[in-house]
Amino acid sequence: MKILTVAARRFSQLPRQHRIALASTSLLVAAALVWQPNIHSPSHGSRADSDSRREVQIVTDDVISLSEQNSEPLGVVLDPEDPDFQIPKDELEQQLDQATDIAHVHRVASGETLGEIFTQYALPLADMYRLIEVDKSIQFLRVGQAIEWSLDEDGRINELSIERSPKLTDTYVLSPTGYTHQEVERTGEFKPVRLTGRVSGSFYQSARAAGLSPTQIQTLVKALQWRFDLGKDARKGDRFAITLEREFIDGKAVGQGEVKALYYLNGSNEVFAMRYDDGEFYDEDGRSLNRALNRYPTQKRFRISSSFDPHRKHPITHRVSPHNGTDFATPIGTPVLATGDGVVVKAQKHPLAGNFIMIKHGREYSTRYLHLSKILVKKGQKVRMGDRIALSGNTGRSTGPHLHYELLKYNRAVNAMKVPLPQAEPVPNKARSGYRNLASRERQNLLAVMPG
Repeated sequence: MKILTVAARRFSQLPRQHRIALASTSLLVAAALVWQPNIHSPSHGSRADSDSRREVQIVTDDVISLSEQNSEPLGVVLDPEDPDFQIPKDELEQQLDQATDIAHVHRVASGETLGEIFTQYALPLADMYRLIEVDKSIQFLRVGQAIEWSLDEDGRINELSIERSPKLTDTYVLSPTGYTHQEVERTGEFKPVRLTGRVSGSFYQSARAAGLSPTQIQTLVKALQWRFDLGKDARKGDRFAITLEREFIDGKAVGQGEVKALYYLNGSNEVFAMRYDDGEFYDEDGRSLNRALNRYPTQKRFRISSSFDPHRKHPITHRVSPHNGTDFATPIGTPVLATGDGVVVKAQKHPLAGNFIMIKHGREYSTRYLHLSKILVKKGQKVRMGDRIALSGNTGRSTGPHLHYELLKYNRAVNAMKVPLPQAEPVPNKARSGYRNLASRERQNLLAVMPG
């Protein structure tokens, strides 16, 4: 059995052309062994005649499985802990990484199921099944509902909530005995609460001292990532004021509250951001603070030869062999384009990935481009969406010419073909005038409480 397992592993690591040739040869040999020419001439209807014409079924499932058009050998998995694939983190990112209650949010799109959402973000399917055992109604999702979750140090879902309506939220919490479910009904009154502070060391520590949670700080960092870097650009003496919307029951605040607006003073530089009804942040004139990302890293749409599948199993060993990217069947020399504005943080060679590039897009997203034939950018170089950064190839551990593309959100691989991508559209025209009036009043309220 061990010999068969080793043989299967060696077979799966062969180039695709060799695997197809071997599989074809094996089928021909098997057919030759099964087919026996009848050199005798027994009488018609005899038992010997019946035996010689017996049909033999050839099972080829394993052969077909092994010759699937995966662009990389199934047994090869890029180690996410490999230093070559790590994006350097500054102090702010390290502080946020150490916080255990950082939340991730997804809004349900038309036709999405709970399983599809878990797969998009590479969340453990075992956790999903345990959640369903606790409450089967968790599977019933409606378009626009917000799903929020946080992960523990092992990557398991620590808490998950589904906002069923403005008043009702389903919450699930991991305990030593498993998940618990509770329906939380909002019966209180929602009021704005304004927190203020002055940067004395890092922004993170100053915001914590002002009363903000790590999740709220993450929200601010994400909202301003393209306009003002709260890690690199914040200076001692900077002042800030933040509006939270909090629920009050019998005069007591409940929960952390949601960040609604921010006013930040960095010397003579003023930064304002306010959340609109769609959950995104805009400036005082209603312009988006986001930078958009494209879904495809090439100008032409190529066939997907291997899809994103964090739960993929080897057909012979049945071991999980995750594929954390999307492979496009691109001919060698196809121009590879940056899918968004960013900074090149890696541009080098790797035994498995071949020539590869990593680009950091703000503080939330990053992208990887593997198996390139030629790199056209350098580490530290700034790129814009659509810039030509490389030519696709067949370098590293690859079974044929292709481009392996990865999208990471907060350093965790997600399905680039499915997850919602940031857009940079302004507040809709019909609502912009009303938004500007609200933003002007909110800016004045924050400026009034700003520390002197």
